[in-house]
Amino acid sequence: MKLGVDLSSLDELEKLGPVFTYKGEKVDPYEFFSYHSGIKTVRLRVWVDPYDEEGNSYGGGGNDLEATIRMALKAKAAGMNTLIDFHYSDFYTDPSRQILPKPWRGKKYKEVLLELSNYTKKTLLALKEHEIDVMGVQIGNEVTHGMMFPFGEVGREYSEENGGGFRGQAEILKTARDAVKEIYPNAKVILHLEHSGYLDIQEWFLSNIQKYFFDFDVLGESYYPYWHAGLPYFKDTMAKIKEKYHKEIWIVEIGYEYIESYPDYKKDLPDVPETEFVVGDVNGRIPFPKTKQGQADYIKKLLEVCKEIGAEYAFYWEPCWIYMPHNGWATHAGERYCGYETKGDTVNVWVAYTFFDLEGQANPVVDVFTQEYVDSIKK
Repeated sequence: MKLGVDLSSLDELEKLGPVFTYKGEKVDPYEFFSYHSGIKTVRLRVWVDPYDEEGNSYGGGGNDLEATIRMALKAKAAGMNTLIDFHYSDFYTDPSRQILPKPWRGKKYKEVLLELSNYTKKTLLALKEHEIDVMGVQIGNEVTHGMMFPFGEVGREYSEENGGGFRGQAEILKTARDAVKEIYPNAKVILHLEHSGYLDIQEWFLSNIQKYFFDFDVLGESYYPYWHAGLPYFKDTMAKIKEKYHKEIWIVEIGYEYIESYPDYKKDLPDVPETEFVVGDVNGRIPFPKTKQGQADYIKKLLEVCKEIGAEYAFYWEPCWIYMPHNGWATHAGERYCGYETKGDTVNVWVAYTFFDLEGQANPVVDVFTQEYVDSIKK
């Protein structure tokens, strides 16, 4: 199993002058992960047009094509290759939000498919012109409920004119896959899901999508125990899915807190029994204390589980997105794009999950999330 890091916010963050240190010495994140950790792959998201009509950035990393190229080049200089994470939106996508990019709105379904193809190829061609080694491409981000709504929304009935349903999503995925293979024929095409501890949801989605589309290389999964169930459920689900569908499994997003961020956020999952939130229950949703050592112990355990189920990759999401003033998850423009009211600066809750603390000093987890440690794990 190999490791990767998602550094998508780093280009925007570095403009604010963060300082990262390891054992008192200042480090460059790209070089640190490549040479200290032995990690040779960076994951980078890319958005279509992450700006409002007045040119204000949506924030959250400002991940337009130019930012992605800058980061990919820095990663390349440090000896890393790149996994591209297409959201096919202007801002974050996940099961709750799959917003069609602004430039594609007002177009008919078949026209949007053409836009998707051209955009995918244009983006990858730009990376290829910079001699970026793109080893994998995600065609969508956390797409269990669909993508590029309404055309790829699985809860809608399909029609040839308007798409919709699993067939509509499949046509979108096929279009994206074909565009990827035209530009980077050797790159792995990744279908990215979440709910990785819920076998019923995985089976529901995969059994339906395979009726129309199953020609991808990798099943990518997000796994956060709070959201996606305890480690035993994750292990059981992924092992069964890998055995049944014969796809490579990449855990493309993982993370764990080293400090409290939401003291009361059990309310976000009202249907989950309170007993699953006992801190320190290795089978529950908070399997280790939210401390620096707890973060390291969790990652150690998770890497063991990932290797046991035969995952080929595990990526940590945003290990460097440390606290900086005016650097929340979104700007006011980004909040408006998502349909939220703006109420002062947004908070970046991910500062509780990073590999570097609030002062930029490396946490103990950096000596666990290494290729050397992974190679030492015995199945």
